[in-house]
Amino acid sequence: MEIILREHLVAVKWDPNTPPYSFLFLRNIDEDPKTVYKKPIIPNQEFNVEVSKERVCIGHSINKQEYYLCSNSVENQYVRCYNCEQTDFEKCFLFCDASKPFGNCSQNPAAYEYCKTHPCTVYLALIANNIKVGVSFNPLKRWVNQGADKAIEVFRAKNGFEARELEKLVSSKLNISQTIRKTQKAKTLNYDLTRSLPRFREIIEQVKELLEKSSYESNESDLLLNESDLSSYYGNIPALSVNPIFNEVEKTMQIVGETIGIKGKLLVTKMNNSYYVTNLNKIIGNIIQFSSTPLKLKGQKSLSDFLN
Repeated sequence: MEIILREHLVAVKWDPNTPPYSFLFLRNIDEDPKTVYKKPIIPNQEFNVEVSKERVCIGHSINKQEYYLCSNSVENQYVRCYNCEQTDFEKCFLFCDASKPFGNCSQNPAAYEYCKTHPCTVYLALIANNIKVGVSFNPLKRWVNQGADKAIEVFRAKNGFEARELEKLVSSKLNISQTIRKTQKAKTLNYDLTRSLPRFREIIEQVKELLEKSSYESNESDLLLNESDLSSYYGNIPALSVNPIFNEVEKTMQIVGETIGIKGKLLVTKMNNSYYVTNLNKIIGNIIQFSSTPLKLKGQKSLSDFLN
């Protein structure tokens, strides 16, 4: 008789230096809720998961090295309880507004000090036919976490605040987005990059020209102005000839089939000669159960139905 283990999905993360690069971070919520372990996402392996409606707080980062695990229940639209949401170390980096004296870190002195003292990258990323500008203290990890096809570091700022100022400058002057929705990414997984690369490289030159005219001086970096191809991280997704059907996992409450690959947080599986894409962000915080036997495929909507 198969023993079904209830596991709490705490995070989906990338380590671009350690194959297979992408991992689920899980904990045994019933027997050992204080220990988190990694489960790799490996192409060509079965991925059959049932998703419970039960959601548990994922905790919060204390600093860049330490993490606090919480066991409070949360409602469907949240991944953290109120206390964890307020004290998360990483929060201010995600929502920083450099126009404020302390960014978003006025309640987190440790985060403010880190942002003030660590060099930070300003980058451009190409995701299918969409281009975005962003910032990161760890650009390669950030690029694969976002599912970028191509990316380039255009500036190495002295700290996070300077990087945010330059990000806003590039975005406002050249009308470049700072975000790309996952639904946009999901409907262009098989996009032909030869159609969008010329425009991406034009934008790179425009950004370089803009930054050269600014009063900022870039620090040295191995990645600076070197275009990176990220396709090798995503398993067999770059070879797809069709775009997958969207699995609304919050409704189907399951993921089924053979793993094709993962791109950012978008997991692609194959079942009965059809491809499905699941946004794993939707089930972070949920209790899940892996099955060693294939699950019965429930009804799916096409991506066009989902978006319209």
